[in-house]
Amino acid sequence: MDGQHKITISGVVFYIESECRKLLTDHLNIIYRNSSRAKSEAVDERMAELLLDELKEEGKQIISNKEVVHFIERTRNLR
Repeated sequence: MDGQHKITISGVVFYIESECRKLLTDHLNIIYRNSSRAKSEAVDERMAELLLDELKEEGKQIISNKEVVHFIERTRNLR
């Protein structure tokens, strides 16, 4: 691991490993770009909820590549 970054989604702070940060942010940007403004807040909240679930399942505090890949698989339909 070469470091961590802090990102905030729907007011929730997440720590993510540097190596998978771009993959997650690119995926989130595609989802946000395809959402209407009216839906964007709900989408934001759902994304935060799903990421929290990923961390809880693994008993972790830092998002790694494994969680990002699983998160993308779960939310691919939102693209």
